[in-house]
Amino acid sequence: MKKGTLIALGAFAVLLVLVLATRERNVSVGVRKLELPKLDKAQVTALELSGARNVTLRKEGEGWTVVDPGKPDTKYPADERLVTAVVEALGEVKNPDFVTDRAERLAEYELDDAKGLKLEVSQGGGTAVELVLGKGARNGGVYLREAGSNDVFAHRGRLDWTVRKELEDWRRRQLVTLEAEKLSQLVLRSKDGESVTLKKTPDGWGLAEGTQTPAGFRFSSQAAEQLAQQLASLTAQDFLEGEAAADAATGLGEAHDSVEAQLEDGKKVVVHLGRQPEAKEGSATVAARVEGDAQVYQLPQYTASQLRKRLVDFRDTSLFGFEPLKVTKLKVQAGGRTTVAVKEGASWKLTEPTKLPDGFEFEPSQVDAQLAWLRSLRGNRLVEGQVTDAQAGLASPATLVEVTVDGGLVQTLRLGREAPGAANGTKELYARTTLDSLTYAVGEGVRNRLAQGVEFFKRHPQPNFAGGGQLQGLESLPPEVRRQLEAQLRANTGHP
Repeated sequence: MKKGTLIALGAFAVLLVLVLATRERNVSVGVRKLELPKLDKAQVTALELSGARNVTLRKEGEGWTVVDPGKPDTKYPADERLVTAVVEALGEVKNPDFVTDRAERLAEYELDDAKGLKLEVSQGGGTAVELVLGKGARNGGVYLREAGSNDVFAHRGRLDWTVRKELEDWRRRQLVTLEAEKLSQLVLRSKDGESVTLKKTPDGWGLAEGTQTPAGFRFSSQAAEQLAQQLASLTAQDFLEGEAAADAATGLGEAHDSVEAQLEDGKKVVVHLGRQPEAKEGSATVAARVEGDAQVYQLPQYTASQLRKRLVDFRDTSLFGFEPLKVTKLKVQAGGRTTVAVKEGASWKLTEPTKLPDGFEFEPSQVDAQLAWLRSLRGNRLVEGQVTDAQAGLASPATLVEVTVDGGLVQTLRLGREAPGAANGTKELYARTTLDSLTYAVGEGVRNRLAQGVEFFKRHPQPNFAGGGQLQGLESLPPEVRRQLEAQLRANTGHP
């Protein structure tokens, strides 16, 4: 090859390297872009929707209000979290795909004045963002444009669903703003005049000093904690206005139930619950009002029932009270068979029956699992009235559980005959525990599970993936998700 040719090729190679090193990854000359100004959610003062929706949200003091522009005098507290979601979604609008700049096509994308949803965001006293949102984009997301521009873009993000809401959807539905951990006292007052006061201590919840309780009553701190959590997260299903919100219609003007919460700083919050709907009304709601707030809310009937607590609702119906790690022996007598597991060192050993079924493999960890289940057992209900051991079939019970803990203390559960009065046609059995002298009713399933004998502690076969087999129940999952789950299970079980 001639020398001149070699020099020319060398020069060309050098120029090519320079071009490749200095060019932009994506050529931007002539490409339409949409770049929104950066928003500081702490500085955002208003969101205004017009066109397909007409809603105005404004920051007032520390909170947000929402109004219908056609009725500016009627303001409602807004859910600040929804406003924050919009600001965050706007921050995700970066380099959306350019579609067209032809004005005659705006109607096609529902970005014209007739169908477009205009969003105006104010920040620091001025307009920061003005967008028009149209119909859903072909590959997900939404078509949008800047107000005053015909440039149409397709944005694949959550902006559309964070914005496209009716006025009712923007309203704050959380009845109270408090943290369950900061509650110090709860007072429950019933329409019948009963009052129960719960006190929070470093050791948990308890009844106020001097509270009169029935004989054998055990208080459930867990039930009190659940009530505190439910109150802190109380959310309305809907709102009542006008005549529907009147005291005569809701029952809030007559004797009614209420919950008073006191916080550590002395602040009090009182929730009033309206009339209980008739049982036949099914999915009916209950009116509720927070003291100091004129709004009347609607709570699902189930939610309201969780707040209508009486003293009896805080009864601890646990059938055992041991700490699983301190158990040294477990004896189960059921179905005519007796099974005994004894702890030796850090592991468990079966001592009875002395002869195990052919092919049986004992799994020590199953003892711990069954102890955890026993510790969680609770009576379905307390059996009222006096029932003798003979009447209940507990004198020589067919089902008996003995749990021995460190120090030799034994806790016992006895199951007897069928207990009448079970709800919904279910079958329940009489039960007594050494924790108290009361009689409980438990589901028949407890006895059936205990009647498994040594099978109670059997080693279960590991999932088999041989031959491309799949775990039952995964067939309906997407193939990629199913493969990932199966791979994870293989890794956890050590199977190939």
